[in-house]
Amino acid sequence: MREIAQLVHSLPGRVRLRAPALAGHRDACQRIADKLMAMEPSADRVDIRPVTGSVIVERGEEEETTLDAEALRALIEKLVSEERDDDGRPLTAQRPEWMPGPTSVARAVAHAFSEINGDVRAALGHRADLGTLLPVIFFSLGLVEVGVTRKLPVPAWFNLLWWSLRSFMTFNVGAVEEESKVVAAEHEQEHGYAGEGANPDDG
Repeated sequence: MREIAQLVHSLPGRVRLRAPALAGHRDACQRIADKLMAMEPSADRVDIRPVTGSVIVERGEEEETTLDAEALRALIEKLVSEERDDDGRPLTAQRPEWMPGPTSVARAVAHAFSEINGDVRAALGHRADLGTLLPVIFFSLGLVEVGVTRKLPVPAWFNLLWWSLRSFMTFNVGAVEEESKVVAAEHEQEHGYAGEGANPDDG
């Protein structure tokens, strides 16, 4: 049976763990980070990344005590097991078959991108990240192309289709989330739900 929280690496002043059940639950990540800061006196910073469920705990530079990696893992496991999602379901409950969650490849790509984005944000003093830089770079390159060619190229049909879809998703977040919950409820009625006591690795 896989643990709810796994230790990734441990240094005297920095411990990194991973709790896959936290992935995709931003509010739950923030709640657990706040609880962890309050319950762990040696922790100076707690960063939980909702994209991957990665948990980073660091102590203050003036602290001389060593972070107890196993104690932190057990504490995070306890907090995650007690946490629930926006619909009131335990984060550790088994996902229905029709909603299996991200694939291992998707998680790996998301994790790598999140790590790179975090490094870029830290290098720029948290003033910008890839989400800010890339649109600016692409916009600038587009202006340069128009300036050099003196032509305004017409986007391909598939680009227009993709941009229209992205625009709809961006400006209609509430409607998309509401309809997703409706579809999820319909699937749950048709196929059933594993229940609160189920374990993510059973079956």
